[in-house]
Amino acid sequence: MAVTEEIENLKLKSTSSVIFLSLRNLGIQGIAFFGFFFLTILLGPSDVGLFAVVAETIALLSYFSDIGLASALIQKKSVPTDEELQSSFTIQQTLVIISLIVVGIIYPSLAHSRHYGSKETWIFISLCFAFLAGSLKTIPSVLLERDLNFKELSSVDIIENTLFYTIAVVCALFGLGAYSYAVATFIRSTVGLIIIYRLKSWPLKINFSFISVKELFHYGVPFQLNTFIAMAKDRLSNLMVAGIIGREGFGLISWAQKGPRMPLTLMDSIMKVTFPAFARLQEDHHLLRRSIERSLYFISFFVFPAVVGIAFVAPDLMHLIPRYSKWEPALVPLYFFSASFVIAAVTTPLTNAFNAVGKILTTTKMMVVWTVLTWIFYPILSLRYGYIGTSVAAFLVGSSSLFVWYLAYKHFHLNIFATLIHPIISTILITIILFFISDLHLYPLLSIVSKILISILIYTSYHLIFSQKEIVWFFNQIKCLRK
Repeated sequence: MAVTEEIENLKLKSTSSVIFLSLRNLGIQGIAFFGFFFLTILLGPSDVGLFAVVAETIALLSYFSDIGLASALIQKKSVPTDEELQSSFTIQQTLVIISLIVVGIIYPSLAHSRHYGSKETWIFISLCFAFLAGSLKTIPSVLLERDLNFKELSSVDIIENTLFYTIAVVCALFGLGAYSYAVATFIRSTVGLIIIYRLKSWPLKINFSFISVKELFHYGVPFQLNTFIAMAKDRLSNLMVAGIIGREGFGLISWAQKGPRMPLTLMDSIMKVTFPAFARLQEDHHLLRRSIERSLYFISFFVFPAVVGIAFVAPDLMHLIPRYSKWEPALVPLYFFSASFVIAAVTTPLTNAFNAVGKILTTTKMMVVWTVLTWIFYPILSLRYGYIGTSVAAFLVGSSSLFVWYLAYKHFHLNIFATLIHPIISTILITIILFFISDLHLYPLLSIVSKILISILIYTSYHLIFSQKEIVWFFNQIKCLRK
């Protein structure tokens, strides 16, 4: 009875956390969308590309600041002890300090060889500070995630994003250009750090006990191996691409990715909740499979039409706002990234499920394959076709992820197509309708409004007819959340 009650409480808490976090993320993404939109009106591809390149460089440090201990603490079945928390914190901060010292030594010679000016330096410094502040937030975040207390975590995200984009846009309006990113990053990181310690106080204590973290290493080290492979696949390949296509080309790629990627934050929200939830359900195979099906359906229901809609509305924005025409070369890459992100919306949660139940070696093998494909296609196509070639390479690598669907069927007895049949069919239906509206060549504003309203009407009608069971379940969870 105690186990059954615990599972029921976990289901209720997980579901409410997913819905709450997802709804909060709609607000966050609204802020992020309009903030990025105004920034890309005020700033050009070169400035956007500069921030993206430096951000990718600093993001590399995060892979060296953790050896998977944070994920191991979340995945751990029993409650982490103070010694485990303190030892993990000590190891992480040691790695963070070493990383910052190394980049501090390397950067001056790099800045000299690349002819970097003050704006590059200040963006670099601000992101280093954000890296340090983020590491200090790790343990409070872990404790909140283990409790599935994502209401507090989402509050921090909302405040941070609101501050970042508000300050960045205001600074850009005052003509600060790329410096706007630096100012906004400093303020966001400081405020976020203060808030999370107010929500989940944890004494900053340096301590180390190998015995206390020995068990965590068994999970953490293989998990971190995957993150290192991911670093080679994503971060290093992005820097390699930036070196090939240049800062402006990388700015166009960054813009092309931004819109279609925004709906994927819903996926990120769900994965934050499902990782600890799947870890605790791994002994109940039926409930685990059902939980994975629910999360995949929920993700695809919202992500598929949102990505397609963004791809079809983007050209209208070019014609509606004259100053936005500078981003028109990024439309073709946007279409390729949209297609790859639709696939990622299914594949990424599946790899998250493999990690949560301890099948780390399975995800390691998949990551190795994707990394090899990335380093084959990205340089070849980028050198040959520039930034458009980069987007084609992203689509080809993403398409290879379909093999994960077979692995999910093998390990979890999960039929992806049967689970997602209605989101797939309804998304194809609105895609056909959007093609038809685009061919009418309406006035841009009228075209945008028509596409949005008609797509929502058709998509909602389809699911009211064919997905009544899922919709009733969803609204029942909303009712539970309000209690």
